[in-house]
Amino acid sequence: MRATRLHISLLATMALFVVGVGCSQTAAERRAASPSLAERVKQEAVTGRVHEVGAKYVSIRESDGVTRRVRVDDHTKMDRVAVGDHVKAYVSEDGYATTIQRDAD
Repeated sequence: MRATRLHISLLATMALFVVGVGCSQTAAERRAASPSLAERVKQEAVTGRVHEVGAKYVSIRESDGVTRRVRVDDHTKMDRVAVGDHVKAYVSEDGYATTIQRDAD
C-alpha cells in the first residue's frame, strides 16, 4: 500500500515536470519559422537581405536591388532577424508575411 502511494506520487511529479518543461518555451520558440507546405506552394517567396525592421513590417532588399516591405503581425512565424540577415519570406496576396526565416547565404 505504501509503495503504491510512492509510485503514484512519483508519476504525478514526473507528469508535472514534463508539462512544465513543455510550457517553458519562449514566444520566439513557439513562433519558430517553419513554413507549411501550403505556404511553400501557394505564396510568393521574397528572398534577400533585411534592410530595415519595424514594429509592423520588415524591409527586404532582393538581389536585383528592389526593396520590398512586407507586413508582419502576431500571427507571423518569424526567426529572430536583424539588419543584414539573409532571409526568405512567404508573403500572402495582401502583403502579409506568414513566415520569415533566416536563409543560408
